[in-house]
Amino acid sequence: MRLTCDRATLVEKLNVLSRGVSTRSALPVLSGVLLQAREGHLNLFSTDMEISIKATIKTTIEHEGEIVVPARLFTDVVKNLSADDVVIESADGTVKVTAGRAAFALNSWVAGDFPQTSSFDTSSGFSVGRGPFVETLSKVGRAASRDETRPILTGVLVTISGGTLKMVATDSYRLSVKETPLEAGSQQEVQAIVPVKALSEVARLAAALGNGEIEVVVGENQALFKLADASGDVWIASRLIDGQFPNYNQLLPETFDHTITLDKEEFTAAARRVSLLAQKNTPLRLGFSAGRLTLRAVTQDVGQAEEALDVEFGGEEFEIGFNAAFLIDGADCIDGEHIVLKFINPLRPGLVTGEDSGFLYLIMPIRLSN
Repeated sequence: MRLTCDRATLVEKLNVLSRGVSTRSALPVLSGVLLQAREGHLNLFSTDMEISIKATIKTTIEHEGEIVVPARLFTDVVKNLSADDVVIESADGTVKVTAGRAAFALNSWVAGDFPQTSSFDTSSGFSVGRGPFVETLSKVGRAASRDETRPILTGVLVTISGGTLKMVATDSYRLSVKETPLEAGSQQEVQAIVPVKALSEVARLAAALGNGEIEVVVGENQALFKLADASGDVWIASRLIDGQFPNYNQLLPETFDHTITLDKEEFTAAARRVSLLAQKNTPLRLGFSAGRLTLRAVTQDVGQAEEALDVEFGGEEFEIGFNAAFLIDGADCIDGEHIVLKFINPLRPGLVTGEDSGFLYLIMPIRLSN
C-alpha cells in the first residue's frame, strides 16, 4: 500500500475515528485504525465492538492495500507533521509515514485481524435533517442511564413516522420525551432502541458539520448513520439494544393538581444558587405557598441556602423535593422565556415543560424528612 494524503483532512478524519477506538479491550487490534486504500479513496475504520466508524478521503493511491495502525500514535504523528502532504506506505509489518524531511516507521497489525463488525450500505435508508436530530437528542440524551447493569435504559427509543422524529429516554428517575417535526422522513414507521453513546457521536459530528442531512438505515440488529461533507463521508454504525422499552405513556399522569408558570431564567439561576448547598444527595426543596415559591437546600454539617420567588399560586401549601441536577437539566431543555411546573402531590412525579408542547420531562420526587 502506498498513497499520498492531505494532512489536515487526515487529521480531521482521525479525530472522528478516535471516538470509536477501544481503550479497554483485551484485543490489541481494537486500539488501532484500519487503513484501506482502494479505488481512489482512503477508507478508515475503527470499532470498540459497540459502535463502528468509517470515514473516507479522496486521495492519490499508487498501490492499493490495507493495514491496521495504532490509533493514538498514528494520530499524534500526523498531527505534528509540518508538511501539507503525507505519504503513507506499508511493508514488512510496518507503516511508514513521510512528510517533508520527517519519516516515521510504526509497527502495525495485519488487516485480517481487524473485526468487520458492520456493513456500511445506506441504499435502503432515508434522510433526517441534522438540525432536528441534534436538537431532539440534546434534550433527551441526558435522561438516558449510564448504568450498564440495565442495558435497556442506556438506549434511546427512536421513532420516525411520517413527518415526526420522536426520542424517549429514561434512567428510572426521570423521563424525557421530545417530538420534532421533519421536512422529510421514512414513509414507514421506524422504531429502534439505539445506545445513547452512538447517538451522541452522531449528534456531535452533525453539529460540527452544520446544515445538511443524515442518512439513516435501521436494520434488524444495527443502525447506520451517514454524514457527508466536502472532504469525504463518515459512517457511524451501532448495534441496537434488544428488549422491551418501558411503556412511558403509562408513566405520564393525565391530570395535575397544580400548574405553576415561572420565568425560566429567574428560576434556573435561583435553583443553581441554592443547589450549591444541596450536597451529599440531599434534595432541592420547592415550597409553594400563597404567591411564593421558596427554594431551599439543607446539608447537615455543611450549611443551608434559601431563595424566594414570586409566583402565581393560590392552592394549599406543599413542599416537594428533587435531585437538583436532574431538575436543572430539565429546566435547561426548555425553549422560550417561561417554564411550566406541574404537580399532583409531594410523592408523585412532577412534570417540567414549556411553551413547546413537544417536550416533556417527568422527574421523580425525593421523599422529604422534617
